[in-house]
Amino acid sequence: MDEVRDEVVRVTEPRGAARLWFGMMGAPLAWALGFGTDYGLVRLACARQNMIPLHLVTVVELAVVVAAGVVAHREWRRAGGGEPAEAGGPIPRSRFMGMFGMLASAFFALLVLAQWAPKLFLNPCMGI
Repeated sequence: MDEVRDEVVRVTEPRGAARLWFGMMGAPLAWALGFGTDYGLVRLACARQNMIPLHLVTVVELAVVVAAGVVAHREWRRAGGGEPAEAGGPIPRSRFMGMFGMLASAFFALLVLAQWAPKLFLNPCMGI
């Protein structure tokens, strides 16, 4: 019984909640910021004929997406793993947020890789 109470206290403290939110929202936010940054850097990269900044943005974006997935997985495991329950409370909520974060991170990692492929094989400056 004390273990359950300790887990409830841990997931409701501010640090636990921040980790859950980062695990759940880190991947989509990283993708959105990386996408916008890439869009803004294309003209500069093409003017200098240097595509390294575009690749660096993608690498940092992918690192944040993977980090969010790792944090989500860790928080899901700390909440007991398994499927989220129908009941309310901090433990089922933590399981849901952790599972959602893992799925979102997997989806956005694939999206980032899919958007990186054209930068690797095609010249982004062809239309400029």
